[in-house]
Parts: sequence; C-alpha cells; structure tokens
Amino acid sequence: MTTCQESLFPGVPLPDPETLAGPQLKGWDCALCGQRLYADQLLGTVVWTCGGVTKEAVELYVCRPLCNEARAAQQSGGPE
Repeated sequence: MTTCQESLFPGVPLPDPETLAGPQLKGWDCALCGQRLYADQLLGTVVWTCGGVTKEAVELYVCRPLCNEARAAQQSGGPE
C-alpha cells in the first residue's frame, strides 16, 4: 500500500511512487514530466513500498520553474 502526503503545490497531485522510474525516485529527474532536473523544487514526500515489505520516505522533486505537466494540473484544478 502506498501512502501519499499532500503536494506542496496547490492543484498539483503527488504521483503514485509505484509508477515512477528510479531517477525520479532519487530526485535526478522530474517526478511529473521525467526530464532531467537542473533546477528543482520539492513537490512533496511519499512513502514508497518495495516488495510489500520495505517502506521508505521519498522526497519527490519537480522542475523549477514548474513544468508543463504541473502547470496544466494547477489550471485544471487537479487530476481528472
């Protein structure tokens, strides 16, 4: 089971960590668009479960300025 806290950006939901690639979980790539991060900002913290046993708090980072995916989510009011 994956438990997510709230996003630090209103209207931008935290992604399910189970759907993210390793570089996104390590903070190297944007958690939303997947692009390499050169300037970043914290989106929020999620609890990632590995193999149903190990739980790890993972900080998710996004593009700075916010990427198109984040801006679109803000404008639409969140996930559809």
